[in-house]
Amino acid sequence: MRITFFDPPNWLGKDNFERVFGCTHTIFPFPNIFALQCAALLNQSGFSAKYVDAATENWGKEKFLAFLVDDSSQRYIFYSVNLSTESDLLSLKLIRSVKPEVPVIFIGPAPTYFPEKFLVDKHCFVVRGEPEFSLLELMQAIHSGKSVSTVLGVSYYSGKKSIHNNSRHIVENLDQLPFPDRSLLKRDLYSSPKLGEKPWTVMLTSRGCSHRCIYCVPNSLSFARELEFKSKSKGKPPVRVRDAEQVIEEFRQLARDGYKAISIIDDQFVWGKERTLKICEAIAGLSIKWGCLSRADHLDDEILKAMAKAGCKYIDIGVESFNQNVLDYVKKDLDVEAIYNKIALIKKHGIDVKLNMLLGACPTESKQSIRDSISKAIALKPSNIMFSVVCPFPGTEFYEECQKNGWLKNSTYNPIDVQKEAITNFPGMSSQELDVMVKKANYRFFFSPRFVLSNAKKLASTRSLSTVAKAIKRKLTF
Repeated sequence: MRITFFDPPNWLGKDNFERVFGCTHTIFPFPNIFALQCAALLNQSGFSAKYVDAATENWGKEKFLAFLVDDSSQRYIFYSVNLSTESDLLSLKLIRSVKPEVPVIFIGPAPTYFPEKFLVDKHCFVVRGEPEFSLLELMQAIHSGKSVSTVLGVSYYSGKKSIHNNSRHIVENLDQLPFPDRSLLKRDLYSSPKLGEKPWTVMLTSRGCSHRCIYCVPNSLSFARELEFKSKSKGKPPVRVRDAEQVIEEFRQLARDGYKAISIIDDQFVWGKERTLKICEAIAGLSIKWGCLSRADHLDDEILKAMAKAGCKYIDIGVESFNQNVLDYVKKDLDVEAIYNKIALIKKHGIDVKLNMLLGACPTESKQSIRDSISKAIALKPSNIMFSVVCPFPGTEFYEECQKNGWLKNSTYNPIDVQKEAITNFPGMSSQELDVMVKKANYRFFFSPRFVLSNAKKLASTRSLSTVAKAIKRKLTF
């Protein structure tokens, strides 16, 4: 059976959708390793799967249709996020215009939470939550002509009603999954200005986060996993980590394949001191630059020293706010002073710090408290800051709070780019005011002499300059 995984273009606008984290438009494209891991499992099991990143290749409608006419695939699979939903359904219409009965399968957080939206006809299927094993069993069932009624985690049409099979339990042993099949990529399409080396790829070494922030949308696979778990159980699914030896082997494999840079996209990378030190010690001689996300309170001097020696060049820290009342409201379980101390410690070891800031995360915030938090972030002189507007994503505690209190703009959730648009109206802060504040924060940071001068070397590259210019333009355009 021949199968194509599609990342289609944005048919409704200019900027494509970033599907790995899932809540913004693309500045620089990420290789979709969630789709590539599914493809690896299918190929390992006797199928013939390929991956087409039509978005990054800038396909237009004519090329998309021409591909469908010539392509011999018997199944198409889309990895969909909230922001891409409407456009992906237009891609389905294009497929139906050429192949009316070919099975189309949707995976990812959007079809997990809104399965009915994607069950357009009897030839559509949704795989909810972690997709790998449910997708494999679904492909086997379709291929053999068996009923899909026993495949856990699958939604489909039967007669005139949608059927949602029982959930599949979370993947307990991540080490049983194959590495993402990066041979399916045109790897020259991808580069990260944060690391400045090619070839570049992304890696996942764990799934989930054990902390309780009320607004959090982790990477999009973890979010799909969490949404499906919450549909049947209370709380969040437990964190599962890959064994250090398997992570080390993937690093070594990527080094053998010529990769020079890796972004680790775990919700937070540092799970346990012993595991982290073991990984760092083993990869120190590979000459690979890498970066990751981490909570500030999971870092210490010994871990950071090992990370720096192993080639870590940046750490993204979820700060959200320098106002303790805000941190307490969102259940961040962090003290502002601890954040200051850990940022200083990261810098001590020569690792770049990117701060992730969340504006409007608390209904009692004022313009002045937000400005104060922005000023404190900029004063720390990080290598980068991502200013986002809080978004009540369906499935989060914050969404329930906004619904209950009537804080949702237009009384409903609308998929938006969180780096530039708000959909909350608080008693003392409108969505329009938040839009303006995030725009001003970006202008203040990215046009500061310190940012321009400190990035002059990176900006000497035409590619990097183009990427940064595009990012700033998008952040400042509404």
